Amino acid sequence: MDKFKNLKDTERTNAWLKSNGIGVNQIYAGTAELFQAQKLATIALRDHGSLLEQHQANILHNFLRAANNGQKRLKITQGQCFKALNITKKIQRMYAKLTKHKNTGSHQGINKADPE
Repeated sequence: MDKFKNLKDTERTNAWLKSNGIGVNQIYAGTAELFQAQKLATIALRDHGSLLEQHQANILHNFLRAANNGQKRLKITQGQCFKALNITKKIQRMYAKLTKHKNTGSHQGINKADPE
């Protein structure tokens, strides 16, 4: 029974890592910044690709390509990680701004009720 639970937990963890763009074999190579940048770059490209400018998308693609290559992964600097993190943060802000504007209802012509 315990082996089955461990197997299910391992499968769930591997699926989560894969959905965030991290390979199981990469788990022991890299810094916290690298893992965070890899996760956020994957999410930005997958979910918010339309908000990215061409050069931003190229930077994130090149970063992920290097992160998925064993030899290049070890040579990724913190500066490269922070560059990817800055791009993803900018896209998250842009997406939040668009979502907030969409959810306010001001663009839908909704009128507030008269207090009288």
